[in-house]
Parts: sequence; structure tokens; C-alpha cells
Amino acid sequence: MDEDRLSLTQALQAAELAKSSWYYRSRPRPPRPLNPKLVAAIEAAWPGTRGVYGYRKVWFALRTGGLRVNKKAVLRHLRAMRRLQPRKIKGRRWTRPRVVRPTVSNVYWEMDLTYVWCGSRFGYLFAVIDACDKGIPGARLGDRCRAVEAVEALEEAVSTRFKGGRVPEGHRLILRIDRGSQFVARRFREAAKALGVTLEYAGIQCPEDKPYIESFFGHYKTEEVYRNAYVSLSEAQAGWKLYRVWYEAERVHQSLGYQTPQAVRHGALDLVLSKAQNGTV
Repeated sequence: MDEDRLSLTQALQAAELAKSSWYYRSRPRPPRPLNPKLVAAIEAAWPGTRGVYGYRKVWFALRTGGLRVNKKAVLRHLRAMRRLQPRKIKGRRWTRPRVVRPTVSNVYWEMDLTYVWCGSRFGYLFAVIDACDKGIPGARLGDRCRAVEAVEALEEAVSTRFKGGRVPEGHRLILRIDRGSQFVARRFREAAKALGVTLEYAGIQCPEDKPYIESFFGHYKTEEVYRNAYVSLSEAQAGWKLYRVWYEAERVHQSLGYQTPQAVRHGALDLVLSKAQNGTV
């Protein structure tokens, strides 16, 4: 058995590892003392910098004054002397929401805004998507991108899916949005509350937190917008209306088992009605 064992030298050679790496043990470094001459030079040059220079400009000022020193030494001394420039004070840290994969309609929606070139200016499309059936219950394409237009799209979505134009009591509908000015506006938040919609905000600069609406906008751009050269807003609106009808009734989705959003909704409704008739609901 001992003859089959490798020596440490042979094992390190096989692993292509140096002995110095094998025997290395990290040791904490003691703090390096500051150079009194450099500290005095920084203190003397500091009033001329008005306290706004970073370490590179302080280094340049010291070199101009005849002191030969490297930038890293200046940085280390400024850090120890607490003379570095203050960093930006970051605001509230938002936690990213969970990934939602709903199995029924009208429990989780996403909403966002995208731009549509209309020949001489942009049009702005607000759209709401149901993450389960991939339908677009509410949308608004116009020449303004205010909270007013966002509210109109949300009101259309709620009135399309719920009788009475409001989410029923006891039913929880989550709408995930980003922190755009339209969606954090008081008008939009109050309208969502009046409609019975629970708002959920995505993380900052995290478009992947709204994958369903981002995916829809990508399909809409490649399948409709980029294939047409609109010359006016009215032409873009007409194209949007036709695309929306086709998207709901004819366009199949792989994630829906190659069905259309309309077929998925009708199938779910038929299932609910059949259960109600059989007394299983």
C-alpha cells in the first residue's frame, strides 16, 4: 500500500501546483503608518483644492509643488485622513418581487409603457397583460404619456374583465408596474385603489421583473410596428387596433399550448360553468 502512495512533490507536480502555493498561509497585515511629510503636504495643499478634489487631482497638485509621490499613496493617506469625496447617499433599497406564474386569469396582471414611431413623432402605448391567458384587457395608444392615459388603460382592463367596472370584494388582483412617473403618480394610485386593484412595484431598472408585458411589447414591435412605416398617429392607432384583434383571436402562443388568448379564456370560462352546473364549485 505504501508503494502506491505519491509523495507530496509528485502530487504537486501532477496537480501543476507550486510548493509555495501549498504551504502559503495568509497573514493579516499590520496597518501601514502614514508618512508625516505627505500628510503635511496634503494639509498644506488642501485649502487650495477647496476640499473638492479627488485623489488624482490632489496627487497632481502635490507633483506640481515638487513632491514626488504615487497616486496610490495619496489615495491611502486621503482615506485615512477622511478627505475623500463623499459618496452619493443612496435611497431606499427596494427588494425585487417574486416570479409569478399564475394558473388562472384575472389574478396577476402587468402593465407598462412603450414608444411607437409615427412618422414625425412618437406615440405612447400603455398596455395591460394578463399573465395567465396572455390577453390584453386594456390599452391606450395616444400622443401623451401621462398618468391620465395610464388610468384610462387600467379602467378599460378592469371593465373588460369584471362586471360593474370594479374588482369584486374578496377577489385579489395584483398589477405589477415599474416606478415610472405615470405609475407612481397619486392619480394612478388612487384610481387603482378605487378599482380594487392591488399595485406591486418592480425593482429599480429590472425589466425582467415584468417579463410578460416586456415579451408582449417585443412581439408587437417585431410583428406590427417594424413591418410598417407609419406616417401619422392615426395610422399607428389603426394598425394597433387590427393587431390587437388578431393577437387575441388568431395568434397562437407556445406557452398556452399553441392556443390563442381568447380560446384559453373561453375554455377556462366553460370549465367554471360546467363545475357550477355539476355543483362542484
